[in-house]
Amino acid sequence: MKHLLLFVTLVSLLAGCAVIRQPPEAEPGVADAAAWQAHRETLAELKTWALQGRVATGQLLGWTGNLNWRQNGEDFDVRLSGPMGAGGFRASGTLDRVVIRTGDRRMVTTEPDALVERTLGWTFPLEPLRYWGRGLPAPGGYDRISVDAQGRLVALEQDGWKIAFPEYAEPDGAPALPERIVLDNGETRIRLVVDRWFDIGGASAPDA
Repeated sequence: MKHLLLFVTLVSLLAGCAVIRQPPEAEPGVADAAAWQAHRETLAELKTWALQGRVATGQLLGWTGNLNWRQNGEDFDVRLSGPMGAGGFRASGTLDRVVIRTGDRRMVTTEPDALVERTLGWTFPLEPLRYWGRGLPAPGGYDRISVDAQGRLVALEQDGWKIAFPEYAEPDGAPALPERIVLDNGETRIRLVVDRWFDIGGASAPDA
């Protein structure tokens, strides 16, 4: 009886080890599933971060400006401003309640992307960009993905957008983060260049 119990225990332990050591499931377009899983989990743990960059659209009368984004958990503060601070908007809050300011106007919404599009006259995907900006798919399904052998997102098709990540930066003490992002939904083409990542994992709150 003791031998039987020992045998069952060993089988259970081996089975448990097999489950723990099971490699990530391969996915089309992902060069190394384990590297992608590890990098994705590290990025998902970044609850606080900030970036400064530049935005340009590929429209006939293109728009250019500066982007400042601070994320602290679910709270964000995003400022998109044109030359000399003209144009653009400031959005702050959470996706459940976003305050958008343009000039002397102040608007509260639960659908920031729609309101931002009406404000700018072109689409700026505020909601998913907090994920795409880190090199992650937004929650939900996606149509296509490409990930390199280092686990970095190279291209993504999601929510009607084609997103490319041609360059990455490696800030001190942080995982590789996108340095250039190109977004295209067939009507609007946006080029985002990140000049600086900072407060990675810090506790800085958005400016008042």
